Amino acid sequence: MRIQFAEEFALPAREVYAYFHTPADWVRLFGFAGRVTDRGGGWFAVPFKRFPFPLVARVTVAEPHTRVRWVFRGFWRGDGEVRLTERAGGVRVEGYESITMRWLPGPVARLLERSFMDRELRRTWGVGWRRLRERAAGRPQGPAVKPAGGRLP
Repeated sequence: MRIQFAEEFALPAREVYAYFHTPADWVRLFGFAGRVTDRGGGWFAVPFKRFPFPLVARVTVAEPHTRVRWVFRGFWRGDGEVRLTERAGGVRVEGYESITMRWLPGPVARLLERSFMDRELRRTWGVGWRRLRERAAGRPQGPAVKPAGGRLP
């Protein structure tokens, strides 16, 4: 399953990048269900609402304020990328996420992707986009915005 996106926000690229810097930072944007576990070597287990297995992900490319690319392992396989383009008055966020269930046969995985995963992953990305729009509008969206490590990259 592959999700592609192109969104614009009245925020600086630096601020949006902070949400994608590591998988541990994703929780602040998407509101995952539980505590992120550092698995070492840059790998993080990120609990995901309505899914029985966490996303185990690692950033493979991190170009500050410009691009982040990641891969999945464990139950999930796939990759994703976010590209940030600074524009007058904000940032354009483009990219994709491609993900499937590693251990299920192709036809079973595709059926689950179409009937459940596609909707849930699009909803999750939608939550993130809504939070960024609320932040741009100056509305509170929960805890203070600080990436893992406590500082903006």
